[in-house]
Amino acid sequence: MMETEITLPEVVSREEWLKERKKLLKREKKLTRARDQLNAERRRLSMVEIKKDYEFESPDGKKTLFDLFKDRMQLIVYHFMFDPDWDEGCPSCSAWADHIARGHLNHLHARSTTLALVSRAPLDKITAFKERMGWKIPWYSSYGSDFNYDFHVTQDESVRPIIYNYRDKATLEHLGQHYHTEGEQPGISCFLQVDDIVYHTYSTYGRGGEQVGGAYYFLDMTALGRQEEWEEPKGRATGLGAQAGSDKIRYPDEYDED
Repeated sequence: MMETEITLPEVVSREEWLKERKKLLKREKKLTRARDQLNAERRRLSMVEIKKDYEFESPDGKKTLFDLFKDRMQLIVYHFMFDPDWDEGCPSCSAWADHIARGHLNHLHARSTTLALVSRAPLDKITAFKERMGWKIPWYSSYGSDFNYDFHVTQDESVRPIIYNYRDKATLEHLGQHYHTEGEQPGISCFLQVDDIVYHTYSTYGRGGEQVGGAYYFLDMTALGRQEEWEEPKGRATGLGAQAGSDKIRYPDEYDED
């Protein structure tokens, strides 16, 4: 049996644990109510009409942003990091997409909502990678379009001023987030179409994409968490390997199945 070198939580009686758990439950319920209020504010957020004619490549030919809705009222776009010069998509984006891209999207479709991936890589690279991953989700190429630049998920100062997560370049550099000032970036954007007019209603970037759940939210419920260096308490994941949690991310087809 392998010896444990992990810094473990304190061992207490069931009664003591239950007392702590009920105390934590009060905070969890407070967070749930706060999240409900925040979601309501998000739904009240004003929107912007999309007047530019964006063009996307798909296996069925060229598509407009309106076409991506597939006759539904809402469209959620996951800005999947895939630079035209890359042969593979981003591993972290792949981990996110794999939670939903293999299965059915019926629960979204039943609520008149379409989910799609959009990347700047050419369609042939996207198609090959999608087939390798075994994904069914719609995935479009915005190669040659302004779409990625306008929604600040491709950073190129010669094309657009650097803005990511609603912060300019100077702010990002001040925060030590130089990695957000160039190249491909992750994000999620939401759109609404009413009477054939498309509106941009919401975009979130960076860790904002976590709110859709996935493996991170499962790990958040465990004693060892995400096993990231920034997590508290420090040292909780010591002994699990030299790499931090984010460095352990692989493409979905590269994990060893148990």
